[in-house]
Amino acid sequence: MDEVSAFPFLTADEFIKACAHVQPLLSDSALLADDSACLRVTRRLAAALVVNADGQEHVDSHLETPTPEDHDEEAIIKYSQNGSFVTVHYDILLSPSYRVPVVYMTASPPLPVSLFFDLVVPHHFRDAMRETGVMGALSMTDHPLTGMPAYFVHPCRTADTMCATKSGDIHVQDYMLLWLGIVGASVGLNVSSADLRRAD
Repeated sequence: MDEVSAFPFLTADEFIKACAHVQPLLSDSALLADDSACLRVTRRLAAALVVNADGQEHVDSHLETPTPEDHDEEAIIKYSQNGSFVTVHYDILLSPSYRVPVVYMTASPPLPVSLFFDLVVPHHFRDAMRETGVMGALSMTDHPLTGMPAYFVHPCRTADTMCATKSGDIHVQDYMLLWLGIVGASVGLNVSSADLRRAD
């Protein structure tokens, strides 16, 4: 197994190898290799629009159909007419300037940032995601491949965070699993235990 040559930074070849290794572990994923390599993971998330007692709305996501017992007793749950599903595309590309993976996310149907945040960011990551940087760790930019607006996790602190978790040499084949555990998990992008068992 090859070690990452300048951990936490990746070369383009190391990024492609790392993505090729982790792609079979991610259900509904594909490695797209046009001008820039891109690992695309598609998730279909069940979502409910929850209106709390103050009249504020937020999206609550679940892998299964939400039940009223999962929420505040005073919350009103509005289910959409289309079955309450949102499709999220997670496109992971190598940042040419930061030299670490960056995840770009688009939703169908499109959602405003506050609702998108509630949909993809797990509860236990929300405070940290809001407190990172000026606008929070989740921002909007133009998708580097499509030119369309996309949400992304800013990569400015990825290298520092990856270094803080390093315990020994990191192999190219393990890099994306580490990255998914740190960055991917913050936006609900995980390798499930079922996917890991299937790969064995």
